[in-house]
Amino acid sequence: MNSDDEYDLLKDHVSALVSLCGDSQHDCGYCDGKDTSKSFGIWAHFMSCSDYQALIDRGWRRSGHYLYKPDMERTCCPQYTIRLHAMDYKLTKGQKKVLNKFNRYIQGTWSPEREEQQDVKNKPKENTPKSLLDWVHAPDHTDNKYKLKLEPSSYTKEKHELYKKYQISVHHDEPEELTERKFRRFLIDSPLKMETKGDVTFGSFHQKYILDGKLIALSVIDILPSCVSAVYFMYDPDYSFLGLGKYSVFREVSLVLELKDDDLKYYYMDSCPKMNYKGQYEPSDLLDPVDYTWHPIQEFRKEFTKHKFVTFAQGIEYTTAGWLNRKEITQSVLSNVLVYIGEGRVLPAKHLLQAIKDPQIRASIIDFVCAVGLDLAYSILISF
Repeated sequence: MNSDDEYDLLKDHVSALVSLCGDSQHDCGYCDGKDTSKSFGIWAHFMSCSDYQALIDRGWRRSGHYLYKPDMERTCCPQYTIRLHAMDYKLTKGQKKVLNKFNRYIQGTWSPEREEQQDVKNKPKENTPKSLLDWVHAPDHTDNKYKLKLEPSSYTKEKHELYKKYQISVHHDEPEELTERKFRRFLIDSPLKMETKGDVTFGSFHQKYILDGKLIALSVIDILPSCVSAVYFMYDPDYSFLGLGKYSVFREVSLVLELKDDDLKYYYMDSCPKMNYKGQYEPSDLLDPVDYTWHPIQEFRKEFTKHKFVTFAQGIEYTTAGWLNRKEITQSVLSNVLVYIGEGRVLPAKHLLQAIKDPQIRASIIDFVCAVGLDLAYSILISF
């Protein structure tokens, strides 16, 4: 039996199984720094949605099966977790313009070639949508010209071609780099176990934007117990005039509302550096990188003018921001951290370390516990 088969058998009995990747340094896509982006990573073979929810509430993100936590104090461009209160979200005037332009294009009353048609002052006010859901569903009955389809993440050639076109045009990637394997690892593969609660299914999904039978945009999202979490978004550059990046946010916030789950209240936007926190979507909170409390975005915005790294936590000693102190990881703690050693056998980390006496493995286990916290360290199974 190979390791993949073993891991599949464990899925029904263990909430999560991970391998430890450790510290990572790589080039930054925001400031173009060389080896200046610093993080700690794990490879999740599988994971429950509730465990991943707990991780992103500690500042973690994912890229395929690779889960990582930025070293917020040392990395060049700290990425703060941001969440929007979906139930209280109010559209701004500018956002309504984006929605209006999209809807009119779908309805055939506006096109970029005829800009003079965008004056809608004479339209009766009673026809103006009132809520976000009214806005996004306004073009629903337009002869099936436009469709939005939510489906579990999966590979198709059409999705891959859209990804290549987007990456080449928008991010200037080299075509030979955009292989099917890379696309699958980045945006198809997911460690999240599909779980059902009432009428809601948690897991990793694709939200397809289809116009005249053609895929023009794709959202990669995770539906979790407390939120819809944005992973990635791509669109056909031929339709850039529609503001699809902004429009996708409206649709993903709408999804939170449409799921109608009492515990699922938030939309987690893709983390980004402080210079991008302009608060276009409110009310929003940012996650404190030390004590993991949420604070209104306005409180952070004041501090970002003075500091790159911002925390409101007081009296907490740490070596790495948001990590437990390594001195807290006692033998008692290690006796509750479990390691999978193969053939269905599990061993407490304390006993494993006593047997093999490997300082590198000991350090990697302690770093993992410090990075994820005790609750998750006790529920996640480690594999070497």
